[in-house]
Amino acid sequence: MSIDWKPLAAPERLALTAFADAIEPPPPVDLNQWADDHVVISAGPQEFRGPYNSDRFPYFRRPLEVLSPEHPCREVVISASAQVGKTTLAQIFVGGVMHQAPAETLYTHPTEPNAIRWVKTKWKPFLRSTTVLGRLFNAEKSRDGGNSLLYMERRDGLGWIQISGANSAASLSMITAIYQVQDDLAKWVDNEAGDPEHQADSRSKAVHFAKVLKISTPLVEDNCRIARAFKRSNQQHFHVPCPHCRHEHPLEWENMLANLDENHPEQAHFTCPACGCVIEHRHKAWMAARGRWVAHNPASRVEGFYLWAAYSPLETWERIAEAWLNAKGNPSAEQTFLNDTVGRAYKASGEAPPWEGIRDRAEAEGHIRGKIPAGALLVTYGVDCQGDRVEVHVKGFGRDLKRWTIDYLVIPGHISEAECRAELDRLIERDWPTVFGSRRKADMLAIDAGAWQSEVMDWTRTHSQFRVIATKGAKSDQAPEFTPIKEERRRDGSIVKFQKRFWSLGVSRLKSALYSNLKKSDPLERGFSAYPKGLEDEFYRQLTSERRQPVKTKTGYEQYRWVKDPGIRNEVLDTELIAEAAAIRLGWKRLTDSDFDRLAAEREVSASPGQTDLFDPDQAAARPAAAPPPAAVANAVRKQSGPVRRKTHSRFMQG
Repeated sequence: MSIDWKPLAAPERLALTAFADAIEPPPPVDLNQWADDHVVISAGPQEFRGPYNSDRFPYFRRPLEVLSPEHPCREVVISASAQVGKTTLAQIFVGGVMHQAPAETLYTHPTEPNAIRWVKTKWKPFLRSTTVLGRLFNAEKSRDGGNSLLYMERRDGLGWIQISGANSAASLSMITAIYQVQDDLAKWVDNEAGDPEHQADSRSKAVHFAKVLKISTPLVEDNCRIARAFKRSNQQHFHVPCPHCRHEHPLEWENMLANLDENHPEQAHFTCPACGCVIEHRHKAWMAARGRWVAHNPASRVEGFYLWAAYSPLETWERIAEAWLNAKGNPSAEQTFLNDTVGRAYKASGEAPPWEGIRDRAEAEGHIRGKIPAGALLVTYGVDCQGDRVEVHVKGFGRDLKRWTIDYLVIPGHISEAECRAELDRLIERDWPTVFGSRRKADMLAIDAGAWQSEVMDWTRTHSQFRVIATKGAKSDQAPEFTPIKEERRRDGSIVKFQKRFWSLGVSRLKSALYSNLKKSDPLERGFSAYPKGLEDEFYRQLTSERRQPVKTKTGYEQYRWVKDPGIRNEVLDTELIAEAAAIRLGWKRLTDSDFDRLAAEREVSASPGQTDLFDPDQAAARPAAAPPPAAVANAVRKQSGPVRRKTHSRFMQG
């Protein structure tokens, strides 16, 4: 075998060439090109599966440019509606840098269960379909050497990914991260060590060339982390050219709303702010391909991007219009629409209207106290337990999310006492008169178990879970309205299972929706809240006793929370929400018009002669026979209710 000795004739040149090869920087990291070359989408709508094509998502190009290690910015913020590809964008960022410029990477979710679900449903399929990453990380195995489900190291040891939950301060400590993704940032809540966002940011603080991606759909404005992050960014919006005059402008929800014909959502469109011409859904792809990001706060060094569903190839403008029409008038549904579809933080109603106005409207227009009014097709009890009494709010619920207070009662005693429990038992079986002359029982009772959980649960178990449920308030803004508490761990370590008897209430969301509805003065408006004549001022003071205001946390950070007026009790407000929980459990917010028609046919019927209310003064006036003497009335009441030691009485009775 012959050997080529010529290179050795110039050893100095050979050494310099080798040295040059060693110090030559790697090629620039182009995440857009990397995605086109390597990424295969294996989940989501069928028409978008297959090799990634950046032409389908033109609004991703600029965010991926600034996420490249070549770009000098340290922080990138993406505030966007749901289902516009945020997760895919984050995975392209992490996958691209781990393939081309590997380093220590921290990917943080709101909680560890969220992190585990993301790994199993998003990240692992992404690794399997993107073969260059599958070879680097061995996507088929959860454990390979030092790897685990939440920690993955490249086989050559040049980089790793730590996947964490923001609810655990320990998972955000003792590491330095070159790259970070802070996913679903709006859902992060303080952990045992304070603010998890500050903790995560500190993991990259010492790295001059770090890259931190903050990404989320916004939630409630006051406490929304992603909204705050976007506000201090350069606030880029995607401007597209008008198909008629080429004027560039962002697609804005207010523009679509102003042009929306509620009878024809299929005609949803925008109008050009320059020429006034109609921009239809068929123009969207053409406009998006020619769009560009424009900074509305160019002085900021933080790259921020706002994107909403109107730009997405996964959504139609007709469906956006239909979603709004379905949500309109329901504050809770409006929040979901603004968050998930428009991609904006919701400005919660943090303060009730003046209580005097609600009282005056009730005294002028209110229904009869103690009688089920027309339209109240579901009747529930909301029960709150105090040390020496139990307070009961009797509520009616009907179409268009309307509600009525029927009565407000107080049962003396503690929930642990037999006499108090017996009164509650009788209340469940009590018949209430209707404006139609018939009588009806309440459909369900919900009782708060926050303060006296053991005693409350003991009593609820003596009744069917289809008639009596227990509730417990969840104060976080992110808490859903109504979710089951399947089990809880006692202090001794034992687990108590609740089946479907114990429910968590997102009281922050419910209060905001209630206070928004209390501002409505038209009885025909969706969500209107009606109150009867004859309630004392104290009832309305308690109903409006809380407001959202900034509060310093133990770690010194400011958060908006619901705060009670120190001079006013809030049992009326609490029982209002607890009664609503029972209505939600009955399906109130899901019932269709045909469901309400059926209920009305069954329940809003005039009484037969044998059903007339003996104690209804309106009906008594129409009867030829004289009213029975007081003693007979008392005996009739005793026969209905049985012997009692402590009298349940109406509260907030005027006069």
